[in-house]
Amino acid sequence: MAGTRVEIRSPDPLLAPWEAARAARVRAIAGATAEGWLEVAFAPGKAPRQEAVVLDGRTVADWRRSGGYLTVRMLEPELAERALVAALAAAGSDPRRPARFLALAADGEALRAAAGPGAEVRELLPGEWWLDGAGELDWAAADAGLRAPEAALGARLAADGLTIASAESCTAGAVSERLTAVPGSSAYVDRAWVTYTNAAKAELLGVPEPLLAEHGAVSQPVAEAMVAGALERSRADLALAVTGIAGPSGGTADKPVGTVWIGAGRRGKAPQAQRFRFPGARSEVRWRSVNAALEMAFELVAGAG
Repeated sequence: MAGTRVEIRSPDPLLAPWEAARAARVRAIAGATAEGWLEVAFAPGKAPRQEAVVLDGRTVADWRRSGGYLTVRMLEPELAERALVAALAAAGSDPRRPARFLALAADGEALRAAAGPGAEVRELLPGEWWLDGAGELDWAAADAGLRAPEAALGARLAADGLTIASAESCTAGAVSERLTAVPGSSAYVDRAWVTYTNAAKAELLGVPEPLLAEHGAVSQPVAEAMVAGALERSRADLALAVTGIAGPSGGTADKPVGTVWIGAGRRGKAPQAQRFRFPGARSEVRWRSVNAALEMAFELVAGAG
């Protein structure tokens, strides 16, 4: 099967990984067919490991750590962004981190033409090119279908005329930070709460204290009550809630570190919550929680048609 390799080599300069994936999807750069795959290798890697990425029951990517690199292979290029972000989140890497990328292209002139006058293209080996976007690179114009998850969610909310609110505990506002990092997000972000303590959950969101006492803050009933409280106390059409144990301490046998409940709901419908067990350090658990929350919100909007 034909493929395109894109290597993220350095945390130093320019393109976020989803932008690298977007660039690779431009057929003039990749020379890939619709049936091809895309591969992204990040440095540094950690211990050897390999894992599949499944979205909607389909294996859309896999990732592995070996030889000092974290490599993500995206099996369906049309789902490159979602697969890449999901794989990086599962592997404990931050998809927002900017980086250079190395493109393997069949045609250097086509690569230069697609990159535009602001980019420096250097051939290292036959068919291997460094693309350094020191100038103005507008990959969105080349392929507008590939976006960061918060941008994809925001575009869908704006298109449907919907607004969203968030109530967060262990992520401490990271969901709303990601949502509002998108220009124009004031059109669909209504408000947010950081309710770190049980008292804050009860006072600001109306989570019943007996519920907190019986089930604990990190539980399905509390996550769902946080969603309900956010909807009752806002004008938003949708709400997200995150409550979990990010670590490094605070875990128990029943609720180990990495246990996170994420709730989502629409006005007029019962909220639902899902339990996750995220591996990794505190920052990794929080990052994965935000990605999962954004994904749940997108599925909620898309599923409503």
